[in-house]
Amino acid sequence: MAAKIWYTKKNKKIIFKNSPCVVTFQDWKELEHNISSQKDMKILRNCDVVIDDGVFQAIGENESSKIKNVEDYHLVDASELVLMPGLIDCHNHPIFAGSRANETVLKSQGMTYEEIAAKNGGGIAATMKATREVTKEKLSEIFKTNAKIALARGVVLLEAKTGYGLNPKEERKMLEAIYLSYSGEDFYELPAVAPTYLGPHAASPEYRGLDNYLQALIEDLPNIASMGEEATKKGIAFPLAADIFLERNYFSKEQAERWLGAALQHGLDVHIHSDEFSRCGGAELAAELARRIEQTASKKRIKGRVLTVDHCQYSTESDLGRLASLGVVAVALPCTSFFSRIPYVDAKKWRSSGVRVAIASDYNPGSSIMNNLWFACYLALSHCAFSLPEVFAGVTINAAIATGTEEQYGTLEQGKKASLVAFEGNCVEDFFASPIGDHVKHVVV
Repeated sequence: MAAKIWYTKKNKKIIFKNSPCVVTFQDWKELEHNISSQKDMKILRNCDVVIDDGVFQAIGENESSKIKNVEDYHLVDASELVLMPGLIDCHNHPIFAGSRANETVLKSQGMTYEEIAAKNGGGIAATMKATREVTKEKLSEIFKTNAKIALARGVVLLEAKTGYGLNPKEERKMLEAIYLSYSGEDFYELPAVAPTYLGPHAASPEYRGLDNYLQALIEDLPNIASMGEEATKKGIAFPLAADIFLERNYFSKEQAERWLGAALQHGLDVHIHSDEFSRCGGAELAAELARRIEQTASKKRIKGRVLTVDHCQYSTESDLGRLASLGVVAVALPCTSFFSRIPYVDAKKWRSSGVRVAIASDYNPGSSIMNNLWFACYLALSHCAFSLPEVFAGVTINAAIATGTEEQYGTLEQGKKASLVAFEGNCVEDFFASPIGDHVKHVVV
């Protein structure tokens, strides 16, 4: 049975009554503290959660009995449900056209992601061709379909990257398609979106050399930043971020510094794809950029922040420790390891470094072909050896910090924006009763 989606724009008054287990996190504003242990989890028993006009009105035992006109509320029997903050997928590529299923077959026969990308126009280039062939309106429909699939599994906030246009015009079309998805009357039926402009994802066929393509993107950046500001003012999306694929055979550290430095000057937050196939300086660059804007673990600007370094398979403990000291989140993407047969990150090393850990799906048509954050959580627990509290934090409060949305998302708190997921069970461990989240029963968005 599909999960019931509650849209607070329509269903303004909701009570989840008598849950055996409501889980959230405490002291999350101590940004230098890496949430990683059981003591950081706040677990409430036999609890009511009261939602009114889009915010948590009350969270506690017998709270529903204190409400006048309780008949005005939608009442949900939560006596066999665990409640937790709505999930956040902080690294996702939900907008593209075409299929690369043939690459799944090639990988099963021993070819690597890099070999496929270098042979016969495979990899990102193959998706670029298919994406360029469809209209902005079609891309918007594809995005909405993927976003609704994520929402049905509890994702209330979705980071959404461009990256398959590979020239300024086509990348702008992708960004416009994301914004178009939220311009209609049915926008509230989608998860909230944190868009990311990933123009420098791979080489562009229109430009000779990566430097020339990068320069064209930088020259168009004022227009992109202006689009982002306008969408934010309209309430369509969270502020726009920028990203780059810093990796061997893609963009260098020096090129990434040029792009992300320009993005920061235009007030964009930044992410860095890095250290997926080799140690190539992503953590060092994040540290350099953070120092340039005087960012620390306890001090960040309202916008123009260094938010994350993502993948990090080949990052050292020292690299991760550098991120921890500057308040930069490391994002683990275990589905990519599963589908592309590359190493999983080592939770023990990440834990020792003190870095704040987020976990995301990296859903995309080639290297992570499953639009299911729940499965990423399962792999993070079973294959990376992150603890249960680390996994919970990784897709709630730490993922909110990774998208710069921690004031609105990531915890269940009175007065905070109401978003939650309810799944069958009576204890936190029941989160892993299904590796794909098919025990989700209710989502509030």
